[in-house]
Amino acid sequence: MSTKTKTKVVAKPEPEALSRYIADASDHPGFRYARYFWRENGPKCGIKTAVLAKLQPAGHSAARHDLLLPATAAGEYADLDYLLTRYDATQPLIERNAYVQYTVDLPVDRPVHTGWEQVREWVMGYFVRELQLAALLVLHMPFRAGSANASHIHIMLPARRIGPDGFGVHARSTCSDQGFKDGLTSWTVFMATTDRPTISPS
Repeated sequence: MSTKTKTKVVAKPEPEALSRYIADASDHPGFRYARYFWRENGPKCGIKTAVLAKLQPAGHSAARHDLLLPATAAGEYADLDYLLTRYDATQPLIERNAYVQYTVDLPVDRPVHTGWEQVREWVMGYFVRELQLAALLVLHMPFRAGSANASHIHIMLPARRIGPDGFGVHARSTCSDQGFKDGLTSWTVFMATTDRPTISPS
């Protein structure tokens, strides 16, 4: 008489979802910061789905978006889908930092395109050229969906520097309280030097 041996099936762990930390913005409500991360090592959900969701806010399309890259980044990374796919595919299991999101509200007394160009100039100079990060800018204009919220720009920064060989060194300093403070300081200085009122000659 033969005896059947039962094989125990071990279920694979579910990929960990992203967690989020939102910094206190009570002193600067028009300039906000959040970082996305994983709490554990091991299998993780990537960032692609969460980032692309910003292009379809509340069931309508974002008004505009732009992907900015350092001059040394390989050309194929100019395709957003490719960039996010490669970021997720090359993320080490032990890395817990995912991406950072800044949100800048645009002034209501100026055309939206003026604010867009201003934020874009700052992002290009600070995050892209200085820190060598890829940056996705996404413009939301909530009034198009019947909301009274201010138009704003999301700045999403995958937490690894990018160069000729794709994603490399982790930008952990950007995903920290100090990184947020440095970003706020950079923005404040930028605005102080570029947002001066025009003085009419006497």
